[in-house]
Amino acid sequence: MYLFVVISYIVFLLILVFLLTRKDDKIIELQERVSFLEQKVNKKLVSRLLFVELKSVNSVLDTLNNCFYLIDKDGDYIVDSEYRLSDVEDDWWEKLSEDDLEIVNRIKG
Repeated sequence: MYLFVVISYIVFLLILVFLLTRKDDKIIELQERVSFLEQKVNKKLVSRLLFVELKSVNSVLDTLNNCFYLIDKDGDYIVDSEYRLSDVEDDWWEKLSEDDLEIVNRIKG
């Protein structure tokens, strides 16, 4: 009987240790996820300082490089769609709202 109690106690301790280590793993995973999300938010904040959205032509202006990118349906800019003012057609200028035109004129001048 005494042996059974000792073995049960040891098994209980092993199970407890196993469960606690899993809990620690989950905490570490959660901390890594929080860190990742913080980095993602910081990137968005920095990019909002560098990029100005031109809603009328569905684009963003990269103020650092003075180039434009199209915006996808999620609101992110498409890196492969880079273009410059020299590349745009007349209809692009016609689509620009007054506010967006004012922004574009600031980078031209």
